[in-house]
Amino acid sequence: MKNEVLVRQEKIALMLTLYRIPGTIASFIAAMASDYMVLWMEFIENLSVLLPSLILFIISKKLQKNLKFRFNYGTGKVEAISALSCEMFDMAGLFCVVFFSVRKLIEREQEEEFLVFALIVSIVGVLIDIFVFFREKELSKKEHSRMLHTAYIGAQKEFGFDLVSILTLAISLVFSKESWIYYFPPIVCIIMAIPFSIIIYGHIREAFMELADLTIDEESQLKIVKVLNEFYDSYELLGDVNSRVNGKYKHIDIGLQFRPDMTYDEVRTVSEQMKNRIKEEIGKCRININVM
Repeated sequence: MKNEVLVRQEKIALMLTLYRIPGTIASFIAAMASDYMVLWMEFIENLSVLLPSLILFIISKKLQKNLKFRFNYGTGKVEAISALSCEMFDMAGLFCVVFFSVRKLIEREQEEEFLVFALIVSIVGVLIDIFVFFREKELSKKEHSRMLHTAYIGAQKEFGFDLVSILTLAISLVFSKESWIYYFPPIVCIIMAIPFSIIIYGHIREAFMELADLTIDEESQLKIVKVLNEFYDSYELLGDVNSRVNGKYKHIDIGLQFRPDMTYDEVRTVSEQMKNRIKEEIGKCRININVM
């Protein structure tokens, strides 16, 4: 990942952290004082942003250093672990929202304190969320990274929840005397939590797949051998052939000792031809040919 992108991600994460600290404290105090479900949702939502923001800030700062030779396959796993941690916090926050919503429906208690305060907090939150949303969208388009994609999805979630919180609180204030309004906030929270939970679950599953190194299937291994046989007259010695499945891609490392009479351009041409043939045979893959 480019250093420029990491610097910008670090700044966004720092801004979110500094913004969410007072918001988290204020929403917790308001929720404790009133025990109103929407305020608990606001606190959990703030906390589920604060903790991932801290993780993104720390990791973005660390990755700006030259870590190329500290990891066998680059920093992809570090990013995947960071994304997984953030997504787990998001999922925990959504579970808490559903829990408080169900509890509110069962307890059948209705309080109206601090609703105006919560509405003001949510309006400020939406303004921040709009700024963060477009910045994260720009970064995720600029650089393919699971960590940046997670930050972008998180920004979408926060914008959606803050916007719905404003509408829910406004309707609760306007129709505070109506009997049906009691059921409105918890039902809205449950409905909002379901699609986001499905999206985050999918990302968690993909992150686990990316972290798991699986052995490449036997059919693909035979196809690699087939391609190597096609170019047998171009090299003198075949070294190690290491292959693994990581996420959606097959990673293949091939060690070859080419003929001593071959020029650099000839070696490069044969290497590219070999890579293209392997891709034709097994589809999506990343191939690295090491000259011995």
